[in-house]
Amino acid sequence: MKKLQPVFELVNTILLQQLQVGLSSAGDQAIGVKTSIDQILLKTEAAEGLSLEQIQVTLEKLQLPHPADLNLYATIVLENVDLNIAPAFWARAAKLAKNPIVGKLGVLLDRVEVRNLRVEVKLTPAKVADVVVTMESCRIKLVGQLMQETTTLKLEVFNFDLRQKDKKKALGEATIRLQDVRIRVLEMMMNRVIDVVRDKIPSKVNGIDIALIDSTMRLDLKLKLGPLPMQVPVEVQLSTRDNQFGIYIVKIFLGMARPIILKAIQTFAAGRREISASGDNIWINPWGKIPIKPELNVERFAIESGALLIQFGTLPEAQVKALPAPVEAIEPDEPTEEEMAELAG
Repeated sequence: MKKLQPVFELVNTILLQQLQVGLSSAGDQAIGVKTSIDQILLKTEAAEGLSLEQIQVTLEKLQLPHPADLNLYATIVLENVDLNIAPAFWARAAKLAKNPIVGKLGVLLDRVEVRNLRVEVKLTPAKVADVVVTMESCRIKLVGQLMQETTTLKLEVFNFDLRQKDKKKALGEATIRLQDVRIRVLEMMMNRVIDVVRDKIPSKVNGIDIALIDSTMRLDLKLKLGPLPMQVPVEVQLSTRDNQFGIYIVKIFLGMARPIILKAIQTFAAGRREISASGDNIWINPWGKIPIKPELNVERFAIESGALLIQFGTLPEAQVKALPAPVEAIEPDEPTEEEMAELAG
């Protein structure tokens, strides 16, 4: 119970308002369930926490194994949910996560709006799962202002072996495909992220302000390169190639700071496999830092309409090989009386 105490300090009260459940037939071997809830409150007795509003969930299909098809199928649709996060929640969440950065996330968001999240699951008798997730949109807001938006997500996971105790290894062996995703990060979100991770920025950088202008990003760097602080505007453009994210330094407005900044970038990149720097070009390959190897196509990485845009394109049709079925010992049949007589003869 001691291990659960931090969880109880985060949330120990759950309140549901206006729960409605409807059942329907989804075929000869399947049923459907539609649920709507006006509000779910997750809080403690002393402080507010999370509230989920206007929840509409549909179990479109639940098909249990039967003699003609031994697989289990389920399709769940989260048509609508709005998540509100009270400021007091973040300090408790940081304590549970044992990470002070979590306590600062309240400057980034206080509301998440999800629309038409669809999850299709197939589970074989060998406990191997295929999962397809699609989503119309997810919007992150702060005090009513849009901070980040994700639209038209499609995520596919094939051959995820639930028998594997090491889930990271199971994900590494599965086929994972990410496509048709469009992510927009607004200027305010980018600046506030820098504030949140300020402790991770080298000490010589006293501050970074980001401005998105047309197709370029302008960084106002506040540097400590000597006895006096120095403000250096830098203009960069973004691009992509081979699923990497590229940053091209167009101009450093204070000429004397140029060699210092380029040298600092090269030094920073030297100890990191995911970053390479040469001259005015910086390339970031984040995929080597994660334990899975997703199939994806980074189609765009650019500044567009006052936001950072990351877009993943459509992939060719999946060519997935099924995992081999588990080998099971087969018990021999008992010999018949005739076979016993032949052996005795």
